[in-house]
Amino acid sequence: MSSIEDINALIDSLSPEEIKAIMTKVASKKRTSVDTSRRARRIALTKLYFDNAPRPKDSFKDYLNHSDGIREQILSGAESWK
Repeated sequence: MSSIEDINALIDSLSPEEIKAIMTKVASKKRTSVDTSRRARRIALTKLYFDNAPRPKDSFKDYLNHSDGIREQILSGAESWK
């Protein structure tokens, strides 16, 4: 017999009460919390962009100046959202 067959035979021989007692002692890998820091950072970056995005009525030159300014702020670390 292989080990799987041995395990299956052992399980078949157990009563429901014995199975219940065993399962209460077996530790399960239940996740108790979820790390959402990456998602929160992504959302904050997106919100920062859309809060500061130029209005559609601005000219393309104004848009380029504005986007370059935001890019410089991010690269310099002036705005901290980490």
